[in-house]
Amino acid sequence: MNKEINVALIGYKFMGKAHSFAYKNVSLFFDLPINPVMKVICGRTEKAVSQAKEKFGWLEYETDWKKVVERKDIDLIDITTPPNAHKEIAIEAAKNGKIVFCEKPLASTLKDAYEMLDAVEKYNVKHAICFNYRKLPAIGLAKKLIEQGKIGKIYHMRAVYLQDWIVDPDFPLV
Repeated sequence: MNKEINVALIGYKFMGKAHSFAYKNVSLFFDLPINPVMKVICGRTEKAVSQAKEKFGWLEYETDWKKVVERKDIDLIDITTPPNAHKEIAIEAAKNGKIVFCEKPLASTLKDAYEMLDAVEKYNVKHAICFNYRKLPAIGLAKKLIEQGKIGKIYHMRAVYLQDWIVDPDFPLV
């Protein structure tokens, strides 16, 4: 039996749904040494977060993120709130010795990002930003080709990130 890691998800809207799906299905794609336990999902609106708990498969819900980051039975805090809330949650999670996993963009300002980095380093906790495209097969292949010297010495690179999930011209700029 693999070791388990108790996860708390702060935020339940679009990215919270995506992260919930990932926790539920990660073992279908990867052989993991640690299994995530979807312990508690947190959001401000009780009715909505309780519905998200049921729909997404979490064991519990909470409306106060401060209570969540202080819980002794939580190992990892996954932050999927709007970016203006990331800093305070991440710093408090680090103070409480939690692994901090934060959705992008990391912070609203560079200063906030450095404060978050200072906190995770000060409290010596593992931390990551959710740049999920870094594990795409195409990215892995490019890295392998570069490492093997198969495309020669690289002097310049240009990359374009194309995404079609918001094709509605009336959709707000995000």
